Amino acid sequence: DCTAEEAAAWYFEYCSRERQNTGQASGDLARIQIRQAEGKANEMIFATVKTMPFPLKNREFVGISTIFTNPDTKCVQVFVMPDNQVVDYGGTFKSLVRGKVFAIFTARNIVSLGEVAQCKISLKQSVDAGGFVPRKVVDRKIPQSLKLVSELQHAFKRDEDVDRAALASLANTMMNEQQHYTKEEEEAIRKGR
Repeated sequence: DCTAEEAAAWYFEYCSRERQNTGQASGDLARIQIRQAEGKANEMIFATVKTMPFPLKNREFVGISTIFTNPDTKCVQVFVMPDNQVVDYGGTFKSLVRGKVFAIFTARNIVSLGEVAQCKISLKQSVDAGGFVPRKVVDRKIPQSLKLVSELQHAFKRDEDVDRAALASLANTMMNEQQHYTKEEEEAIRKGR
C-alpha cells in the first residue's frame, strides 16, 4: 500500500533503524552501512554477520546496493551484488566465512484504489553461504532472509483504506452507471425485495 519508489527506498535502506531492530531480534551479530559507494547517493556498501549454529562458522556478507528507476519498464529496481571490501566491525569475530548475495528487487506502480497508492514487488535472490551448510540449517535460514517481503508489507499496511476505497468505487458504479441484469438476476432481486 505504497508507491514503487517508497517500497524500493525501504528495501534499499538496509541499515535503517527499523531493520536494525529486526536484524538484532533475529540474531544478526552485525548490520552496518559502510559508506555510500564513491559518493553516489544511489549506491551503498553494507555488511552483515549472520549467526550459524555450532559447529558452523558465522557468515559475513558484504555487498553493494544500487537503486535506480528503469525508464524502459517504468519500475524502480534495487540490485545487490557482493563486494570484496574488508570490514572492521570494531569487535572480535572468530573466523567468519565470507558469503555472497545477489538480489534484484523490482517495484512497479499499479492502478491505485482511491487515494491509496499501490505497487507490485518481486524479489529474486541468490545466496552462496561460502561453503557447506546442512540442509536443515538452510531450511531454517531461508525463510528468515525472505521475511523482509512481509516486513515491507507490514511497514506500509493500509488494508482498511484500500477496502474503503474499493467499496466506494463499487458504490459509485452501482449508483451512477446503467445496470443491465439477466432474467436470473432480476428474479433474485425480486425475491430479495
